[in-house]
Amino acid sequence: MPRMPAVLNGCEVRVSLSPMRFFDRWARSYDRSLLQRVLFEPVHDAALDAFSAAGGPPREVVDVGCGTGRLLEAAGRRWSGARLTGIDVSEAMIAEAWRKYKGDARFIFRQGDACALPLRSASFDAAFSTYSFHYWGNQTSGMREVARVLQPGGLFVLADVDAPLMFVTNPLLKWIDGLNFRRPEDIQRLLEQAELAVVTRHRFCQLARVQLFVARKKQQSG
Repeated sequence: MPRMPAVLNGCEVRVSLSPMRFFDRWARSYDRSLLQRVLFEPVHDAALDAFSAAGGPPREVVDVGCGTGRLLEAAGRRWSGARLTGIDVSEAMIAEAWRKYKGDARFIFRQGDACALPLRSASFDAAFSTYSFHYWGNQTSGMREVARVLQPGGLFVLADVDAPLMFVTNPLLKWIDGLNFRRPEDIQRLLEQAELAVVTRHRFCQLARVQLFVARKKQQSG
């Protein structure tokens, strides 16, 4: 299904209705999916490990494309003093996340798009995105938004699909469902254009090939 344009906080956002409807319908059974154990949880662990290898324990964590909050839950087990914020475009995913973590003051969830994050500037020292980047309608704006909400020196860990066949078919996938799979060199370029300096990047296989980046927001000069 072709993507439908929308305007959010003055920023044009293109969201594919088909994936949004899919995730809204999946929300109630999302945590019971076999994919959690065999794919998502190992990638979450790899992202958290990569952050720990590059920086100290964070105080303010945001997950862009948080689903029902599973990465944030794992982060909370590691860093008990951190405040944990999740952003997702799916209203049903956010509702399910609130239901799960109701009563735990560390968790905050908001519906929003990566292109226009409903968050204050320079308010996080850790940002994550796992398996959601290829859904971002405007990836350039999304990178800039992540950089905006990070404090100087803050780290962004991004993990996404690394599938050469999907790169070949990317134009068709973008037209049908709004998906945009990026090569590693393209992701690095987008990070650097957003003033996010790549600290490390690597590939690994977890059911499917994954590319993982750790990037640091540049310190303000002067």
